[in-house]
Amino acid sequence: MMNSGVNYASGSSGIFDETGSFYIGRVPLKQQISYFEKTRALILDAMGEKAAAEFLKKALFTVAAGSNDILEYLSPSMPFFGREKIDLSVFQDSLVSNLTLHLKRLNQLGARKYVVADVGPLGCIPYVRALEFIPAGECSASANQLAEGYNEKLKRMIHKLNQEMGPESKFVYANTYEIVMEIIRRYRQYGFENALDPCCGGSFPPFLCIGIANSTSTLCKDRSKYVFWDAFHPTEAVNLIVAGKLVDGNSAAASPINIRELFQYQWK
Repeated sequence: MMNSGVNYASGSSGIFDETGSFYIGRVPLKQQISYFEKTRALILDAMGEKAAAEFLKKALFTVAAGSNDILEYLSPSMPFFGREKIDLSVFQDSLVSNLTLHLKRLNQLGARKYVVADVGPLGCIPYVRALEFIPAGECSASANQLAEGYNEKLKRMIHKLNQEMGPESKFVYANTYEIVMEIIRRYRQYGFENALDPCCGGSFPPFLCIGIANSTSTLCKDRSKYVFWDAFHPTEAVNLIVAGKLVDGNSAAASPINIRELFQYQWK
C-alpha cells in the first residue's frame, strides 16, 4: 500500500456531500478524506510519527472533483439537492470554499504536495450535448462558461493557498480544461477521428453504455480514435495525453510548476 499509493476515488461523488445521492454506494470527498485518515493511522503505526510525517511530506495528493457537482446543477430534472437552484456565482463560490476546507483538512493530516484538477469542458461531453440538444460538431457554450467560471475561481484559490501555506505546502493547478479543449479543437492532429460522439453508447440519448438498460447501445470499432469513451468520460488515449502534459508540460498545463517538478520539489 505505502509503495504503490492509495486511491479513494468514487464514481458519481463530488465536492458536496449531497452530490450523487441518488446513486448507491458513492463516497463523497469528505468521506474519502476520512478514509485517508484511517490509512494515515496505519502508516503512523508502521513507521512512527517522525518517519510518517516525512513520508507524507514527500507524497503526492491528487484531488479531482467538481464535475459531478456541476452536472447535477445543469440537469433540469434534478433540483439542486432538493431545493431551487441557487445563483450560479454563489454555486461556484460554494464549490470552491468547500473544496478549500477539504484541502486544509488534508493539510492538517500531513499532506504537503497537492495536484488539484479543474473541471473539463463539460459542455462538450455527449451527455450535456444531448441534454441541451446541441447541434452536431458543437458544444454547449453555457455549460462551458459555467465550468470556466468555476475554474477561474479555483485557480485563484490555489494561488491564495500557495501564498498562505507555502513554502511548507505546494499546490499545483491542473488545467485539464484547456488540454482537453485543445484536443477537441485539433483532434485529427492528435490522431483521433471523432471528437464529440461517444465510442460506447446509444443512438439518443447516449447516456448508457451497453447493458440491457440500453438496447440501442453500440460500441465503436477502435476506441483509440475517439475522444470520448461514453457519455461522460474521455478515452484512455485522451487521458494519456492529458497526463503527459500535466507531468512534463509548461505552465499552460500545470501551474505554478508541473507534476514532475512537484515530485522533485525540495523544501529549503
